[in-house]
Amino acid sequence: MAAASYRIRDMATSERPRERLRRQGAEALSAAELVAVLLGTGTREADALQLAQMLLTDVGGVSALRGMPFEALCIRRGMGEAKAARLKAGLELGIRSAGVNPDTRRLVRAPEDVADLLRYEMASLEQEQFRVILLDTRNRVVRTVQLYHG
Repeated sequence: MAAASYRIRDMATSERPRERLRRQGAEALSAAELVAVLLGTGTREADALQLAQMLLTDVGGVSALRGMPFEALCIRRGMGEAKAARLKAGLELGIRSAGVNPDTRRLVRAPEDVADLLRYEMASLEQEQFRVILLDTRNRVVRTVQLYHG
């Protein structure tokens, strides 16, 4: 695994992920920078950003990271239970935030809308699930309920 040629401490303070998040918002950060903020710290060999970059490269991106079992994250070099828990919690919050505001709830008019709604969330599942999407009278998603987990 080749680490990045720079470390967070070598970056200008204003360009560090946490400071950029504060100043520009989370949307301005790359996936690796967001993961680094969640991790908080690195190891002696790699800072949080390098650790995040290696992790994303090794597993194949954010969606694969979301599907990675908690235990598999814990045993990765530089992780452990606390970092794995923060990472899993952050990824789950991102998924859950998609349907919180009733004014921005997804509209379902065709099967493709259902596929688009659940594709990211269900793509990384290791076991089958049966879910029901509850809609209001205007076909907006109220919530998704899991009825079966195989």
